Amino acid sequence: MARSAALLLLLLALLLVCSGAASAAAAAGRIKSKAAARSARAEAEAGCRDLATRGKCGASGGGGRCRWCRSEALDDMCFGAAEAWRLPKQVFSCDQPAGAAHARR
Repeated sequence: MARSAALLLLLLALLLVCSGAASAAAAAGRIKSKAAARSARAEAEAGCRDLATRGKCGASGGGGRCRWCRSEALDDMCFGAAEAWRLPKQVFSCDQPAGAAHARR
């Protein structure tokens, strides 16, 4: 009887360890996919900074990937959409993508 109880406890411990390892592997996969998405977004936004004119910035990558931002204090520049959204509104005024009347300001 004691032997079967010990075997049952060992089996239960093994089951807990395996389920913990599976959860850790799934979490690591989610972290890697989020990091890859962030990296791709940052790379795309870095490409926006290379666009020197308002026309090129507005015409870049469909879906409003880049925004032309004007400033009286600093040089006008092209920024990625997420980066433009985070700029201080007191300093920069950024163009909205075409057809984005519902966009946040």
